[in-house]
Amino acid sequence: MLTAQWSFTSPKRLALHPSSTVTRVPEPVPVKHMSTRQATDRSQTRFVRASPAMQNAASSQEVDEYLTLEDCVGGTPLVRLLRLPGQTSNIILAKLEGNNPAGSVKDRPAVSMITQAEAQGKLSPGDTLIEATSGNTGIALAMAAAIKGYKIKLIMPADQSEERKAAMAAFGAELISVPSSSDGGGMEAARDMASRMQAEGQGTVLDQFGNLANPMAHYQGTGPEIWQQTKGKVTHFVSSMGTTGTIMGTSRYLKEQKPDVRIIGLQPKEGSAIAGIRRWPKEYLPTIFQEERVDETMDISQREAEGTMRALARVEGIFAGPSSGGAVSAALRLSAKLTNATIVAIICDRGDRYLSTGVFSEQAAQHDPQPCGVQDYPSAVARLTTFPRPHYVLFTADRAKNTGQPWCPDCTRALPGIQHQVAQANGTLLEVEVGPRAIWKDAQHALRKDEEVRLTGIPTLVHWTPSGPGRRLGTKLEKASSPAEAEALVKQFVSATSKPEAHANGASR
Repeated sequence: MLTAQWSFTSPKRLALHPSSTVTRVPEPVPVKHMSTRQATDRSQTRFVRASPAMQNAASSQEVDEYLTLEDCVGGTPLVRLLRLPGQTSNIILAKLEGNNPAGSVKDRPAVSMITQAEAQGKLSPGDTLIEATSGNTGIALAMAAAIKGYKIKLIMPADQSEERKAAMAAFGAELISVPSSSDGGGMEAARDMASRMQAEGQGTVLDQFGNLANPMAHYQGTGPEIWQQTKGKVTHFVSSMGTTGTIMGTSRYLKEQKPDVRIIGLQPKEGSAIAGIRRWPKEYLPTIFQEERVDETMDISQREAEGTMRALARVEGIFAGPSSGGAVSAALRLSAKLTNATIVAIICDRGDRYLSTGVFSEQAAQHDPQPCGVQDYPSAVARLTTFPRPHYVLFTADRAKNTGQPWCPDCTRALPGIQHQVAQANGTLLEVEVGPRAIWKDAQHALRKDEEVRLTGIPTLVHWTPSGPGRRLGTKLEKASSPAEAEALVKQFVSATSKPEAHANGASR
């Protein structure tokens, strides 16, 4: 399999092609791999790729060269989230990698791996490329192969979306299917098949999992772009982990500029299947992965990732896939603990390649917001803005698996009345489960210490306003002796807090 040496010239001057530099119009400056015309600050300064010949011609206004599609990889926008973060001193920024030509962050390593292999003399015109992929890398490689005139065979699990398969085929790729993970296959089986095909002489495996040209693309591109676009103010970088190329290369560059930048990697929670994020068995862990480059790893549930993905589209206008929802969920979790931070999250791809899976359908969203745990609570509360007001958050006990009822009798008694009264008000109820009894009784429980909530007992019903928690119903609800008494208290509380003026008053208790 092909690999690239993890060595570089000075990162002070970076470009995809040896003949290319980047210049500023009208005044040249050494900008790191900003490959397309773009605005990087409020003054809308333009950056263009210019070869030495173009620079010479520019002085006489005789520019006669044009960008190729390959030149347009990278240089993606970094945009601020306006509504999901709520009222906070933190800035959450989204790096829109779906703006790459083939629609994902994988365009960067796809071009980098092929270019590196060509430079090493390992590819010849008309050669066949082979790659195991869950989708985005395959689409990117199929585009790059089409640009450069290579044949390509892509091996992918059968459960990937139809849009992904169709996109690869549109670029001329030959698709080979293996069983899904649930049927004993998955990406592990796809990688094994790719190795066998190469051994049989059917083509060359670029190996995104072990090819150092993968993280190199982000060391030379994504990292410098984020550093420049934030003017060096980035404090936290959040990325889903699949091949781990994005987080490895970006981490290395950012840490070289600012060692105290925190790097947060995401993996799926046990039992969750999130396209683009993997929890690899040890024997399949990508060889490009270096654990020391990740400061913190977060587990993200499929439900949380997809819920935030839908919220991104509805309230931020960012149409992205589940792994991007996971990254923003993690950014929201971080934001709940930080002040004056600048958090950058990678938006890996676009949402249109997931439409056939139903994740954006009314059926998928009809049970939102679903009950969540303490860990998921910050992102779940942020997503309330996508649902009808008035908003209420109920802090309650976990449900027992055998009965479906909370372990706390007071919560069991109050829950039906709360659900009914919020529904009567045409509002939205988010249930936050505080954990098993032993965890809740711990004086150091996260919600007891949370400066915003300072929870003292359950059940507690909180009216959630645009500025955060408002009035709450707790002690009286906990002491209610019957479901009828509990519902009467809730009815009075909802009536008082469902008026428009109550929505705007976050200070009242």
